[in-house]
Amino acid sequence: MLKTKTYGVGRICIVDGCGTLLSAYNPSGVCALHGGAWQDDFHRSSRKSSQREETTRRCAFEPCAREFMTTNPAKKYCSDACRMRAFQARVMGARRMGDLRGARRAS
Repeated sequence: MLKTKTYGVGRICIVDGCGTLLSAYNPSGVCALHGGAWQDDFHRSSRKSSQREETTRRCAFEPCAREFMTTNPAKKYCSDACRMRAFQARVMGARRMGDLRGARRAS
């Protein structure tokens, strides 16, 4: 079994005035706040949301056909309930088609 590498217990962030206790598994000499990784994540997530415009769509589940707002260009249904009902309707339709094909072969 491989042993996980550790970098010492009780180390403190080297940035003046920080005092954050570093994880034994953190190879860096600075905490996450001063490492800059949080800034990359923050800017990446804010860019994603700013690129997409909110649009009005109509639910693809025909019995519902409700209008809803979304920023996701792939979203077809107004809710998870409608998405699941549409899936169930497709499954039942496929089963009916399978039953019809089987009945034709039997005759």
